[in-house]
Order: sequence, then C-alpha cells, then structure tokens
Amino acid sequence: MPRVADERNDKGREATERWREGLRGKREPESCHADVAVAAAVSIVLNRLRETGESSEDLEAVLALSKRLMKSRGYDGKASAKKLMSRLLFRKDLAELRRAVD
Repeated sequence: MPRVADERNDKGREATERWREGLRGKREPESCHADVAVAAAVSIVLNRLRETGESSEDLEAVLALSKRLMKSRGYDGKASAKKLMSRLLFRKDLAELRRAVD
C-alpha cells in the first residue's frame, strides 16, 4: 500500500523519483521487480510440478527456507506456510505468466 507523502521529505522523494525515471529510461528493473519475477517463476515451476505429479528437491528446499525465514521473523509457522502456498498456487495471473514464458 502506498504511503502518504510527507512534505518534510519532498527533497528525498523527488530524488527517488528522478532515480526511478532514470532506471525506466535505461529499462533497468528495481530490486522489487526482480523479487516479483522470482516469486512468479517459483509459482510457475510449482504449478507445472503439481500438474505432472513430479517433485523437486531443490524447489522443496526453497519453500522450506522461505517458511523458516518467515518464522525467524516472528510469524506463525502454519500461517506462514499457508500464506506462502496460497501466494504461489492461487495466483490470478498464473495463466498469463505461463503464456509469457511458454
């Protein structure tokens, strides 16, 4: 959720906007875009594996580490696992993502 602009930070906000405009001009992604792409890729792989009934030790390790990281940050283990799987398995854009890479 976007934050309400704080006029005391206008100078910093404007600098950030210029920086982001420069990135867009170079077609260079921000870190958050890379994070979203990784989550989308994991979702696609997980979905493909579920369709075929196959498994992947590497993907299972990534998911287990994700759960452990959330738990280490104070989140409930079961709630973290539930959120993680719902985020990966029930994406509204999954079909679109798959078309983009298939």
